[in-house]
Amino acid sequence: MRHHRPLLRAVGRAVNAPPQVVEDACQNAWLVLLLYQPDRTPALFAWLRTVALHQAYRLSRRERREAALEELGGESGWETVLGAARPLELMLEARATLTHIAALPERQRHDLVLLIGGFSYQEIAQTGGRPRSLNNVNKHLTKARTRLRALDAAA
Repeated sequence: MRHHRPLLRAVGRAVNAPPQVVEDACQNAWLVLLLYQPDRTPALFAWLRTVALHQAYRLSRRERREAALEELGGESGWETVLGAARPLELMLEARATLTHIAALPERQRHDLVLLIGGFSYQEIAQTGGRPRSLNNVNKHLTKARTRLRALDAAA
């Protein structure tokens, strides 16, 4: 354990990450050491430091990617972000919308799903086996929107 504190300091100085991430990275380095038992030469600390640095960079990237939902909501909570709707109401509304989309004809459903997924009209026109005109894609999407409004009004 004589290398533990110096390892924490070395990784903490090298990586801009919270202390918990640095601690986890160092613990992972020790675990890798125990699992694979590398040669215990005078370069043991350098080996541990390298492994811990790689772990700290990986954990830090993951932590930045996965922002905590509580932090996004802020002090005012999720009510201001989501509005007054309750999760059950949102789930029922989403289920009804998916049911309406499933009721569309295949080509309209296909084009609408691609549009929702972020595809451009040109990209949508190139899918489905044979190229179509942008006017044809627009026609399918317009019919799909009209049908969804009618189904929503009827529900």
